[in-house]
Amino acid sequence: MQQSRSTGPIAPHAADPRSVATRHERPPAEPPGVSSLSWSFPGTPADVSFSRRWLEAAATEMWGEGEDTDRLVLAYSELATNAVVHGVGPVSVATRISPTGARCEIADRSSQLPKARRAATDDVGGRGLELVRHTVDRLRVATGGLGKTVSFVVGRRNAVRDRTLRHQTGIR
Repeated sequence: MQQSRSTGPIAPHAADPRSVATRHERPPAEPPGVSSLSWSFPGTPADVSFSRRWLEAAATEMWGEGEDTDRLVLAYSELATNAVVHGVGPVSVATRISPTGARCEIADRSSQLPKARRAATDDVGGRGLELVRHTVDRLRVATGGLGKTVSFVVGRRNAVRDRTLRHQTGIR
């Protein structure tokens, strides 16, 4: 996704003193094969569902279907749902997906830290944070200023196998 930002006016066009041209610069491009996504939403279950599908599409485009994409989407879904249910909106998300892994940050306006709990066998909820801990490679919670940010990293477990397979089959 390319974005432009205005860096201020440059000299007005001589033919029309009222016009001001604006110079646009592109932000530094991501390295090849890296996708950065960010979005913010009010904090409803429908927002989580929509953003989860968007993330899944981006991960599938980068990595294909499989365990790594599933781990990323599962962790995101659980943590974004926690931000909606237990946090305070709006919820902001930033994700960077590369060929070797992904980092995702989910921020809300509540300073209340997530707490793992022991769910009884008949409980409907209460297992998400523990599930995330077993799914991701790193999990971090930071508080400050306007709330908290929960971030996680999912490394590609299948990246080496995928590269080897592409090399053996000649697929690039």
